[in-house]
Amino acid sequence: MLSLVYFLISVMSRQVASLNSYPIPLYMDEMLNSGRYVYDKQSTPTQNEGMSTKVNLSMYIEGLSSFRTQTMDFQVDVYFQQFWRDARLAHNESKRILIRDKKILDKMWHPDIYFANARIAEFHEVTQPNFLIWIERDGSILYDTRISMVVMCMMNLAKWPLDDQTCYLRILSYAYDVEQLQIAWSDNEPITRNPNIAMSDMHIVDLRPGICDGNYSTGVWSCVTAEFYVKREITHHVMQSYVPTTLIVVISWFSFWLDVEAVPARVSLAITTLLTLSTQANAARMALPEVSYMKAIDVWMGTCMMFVFGVMIEFTIVNYAQRQGKDGVGVKTRIF
Repeated sequence: MLSLVYFLISVMSRQVASLNSYPIPLYMDEMLNSGRYVYDKQSTPTQNEGMSTKVNLSMYIEGLSSFRTQTMDFQVDVYFQQFWRDARLAHNESKRILIRDKKILDKMWHPDIYFANARIAEFHEVTQPNFLIWIERDGSILYDTRISMVVMCMMNLAKWPLDDQTCYLRILSYAYDVEQLQIAWSDNEPITRNPNIAMSDMHIVDLRPGICDGNYSTGVWSCVTAEFYVKREITHHVMQSYVPTTLIVVISWFSFWLDVEAVPARVSLAITTLLTLSTQANAARMALPEVSYMKAIDVWMGTCMMFVFGVMIEFTIVNYAQRQGKDGVGVKTRIF
C-alpha cells in the first residue's frame, strides 16, 4: 500500500513539476549548441575557478531481490538522484527548467558517476527514458534517473544458514579525481527504501551511507558506499535441514531397542539413516558455492553423522561382546 502511495506521489510530483517548470528556453538551447567556446561540456562547472565540483547523492531503493550465495550477488532497483551547481546554466526564468530530452542531456556537463562493483547496470526506458533534470535559477541542478543493477557481494558463509551479511554498493567518478570532483551523500536521509520490500530468504536490518575514498595509482578518488545489512531467514532451513536431520538421528536410536541378535535389522537401520543424512548434506551443499572454510551447516551435518555412526559402533561392540560371552559359556560346558 505504501509503495502505491509513493508511486502516486511520484506521479503527482511530476505533474506538479510540469506546472512549476518550463521547458528549456531557446537561448539556453542555443548556448548548449554553440560549441565548447561558449559552453564546454567537457569542463566541470568549477574548473575555471580552480575548485573541485561538489556532487551530492541520494537514493530511493524501489526493489531488492534475494541475495544469491551461488553467484555472490544481488539485484537492486533504485531511483538515483544527483545534485550539483553549474553557474553557466543559471537563468532568469520565473520557474525552474525541466529537461526530458536525452539529446539535451548529452550536451550538458553531468557527473560521470558509475557503480564500481555492479556486474550489470541499465537505465529504464519504458515507456519513456526514466529520467528528469531540473535547473533552478541559480544553476542548481537535479538529475534523477531509475537504474537496475546486479551488484557483487562477497559473502562470508561461515555461519550459514545462521548468517547475516553486509554488502556494499560502491559509487564513484570514472574520470575525475578528488581535485576535480567530490561526491558525498546528501545530509537529509540519503538512502531510503520502499517499506514493502520483502525477500524470500533475507530481511533488511539496516541501510547506511558510507565513505570509501581511496588512493589509486592514478590519484585520490572520491567514493561513497551504500551499505546493505541483511539477515538470513532461518525458518526455511529449520524445516528443510535441521528438523529432518534431527528426526533421522532419533530414528537411528531405535536400534537400541532391537534385539542384539537382529543383525540385519540393526545394520539396515543404521546404514539407511547414514545414507539419508548424506543425501541431506549434499542437498544443503548444492545451494552453496565451493569455499575453503567450514560452515555452520557442515558442523551440524557432521555432528548428526557422528551420532548415527556411534549407533553402528555401539551395535558392533555389543554384538561382539554378546558373541564372546556365548563362546565362553560353550567352552565351560564342554570342559565340565
